[in-house]
Amino acid sequence: MRRRNVQEAFVGEPTGDPTQSLDNYAEGDEAVDVDVRGGKIQLVVPAGTPDDQVFESHTFLGGELELEDGRVLSFQIQDGAVGAQAAVHAADERDRGVGLSSIPNVPGGV
Repeated sequence: MRRRNVQEAFVGEPTGDPTQSLDNYAEGDEAVDVDVRGGKIQLVVPAGTPDDQVFESHTFLGGELELEDGRVLSFQIQDGAVGAQAAVHAADERDRGVGLSSIPNVPGGV
């Protein structure tokens, strides 16, 4: 896991606020990089969509990513949605939920 202070990305940008100094980094946001060991992404596309067009044509995108600590991040994004759903589970606690339940191993528990 790697952490970086978000304010560092804007060093040199004019702020006009003298309280936005290096002394205040602890109160700001951090960007956290987490390594991914494996996983999968699933897309729902119209039948017959060519492989090279699936990311442009999807109506659903979901996935499960195995994180560096062994936990699994499940996520899903519906076409036209504002936002996404995400959850982190222990590797043996994956929730398959409802939705595309007749399709085996659907990421994100949908």
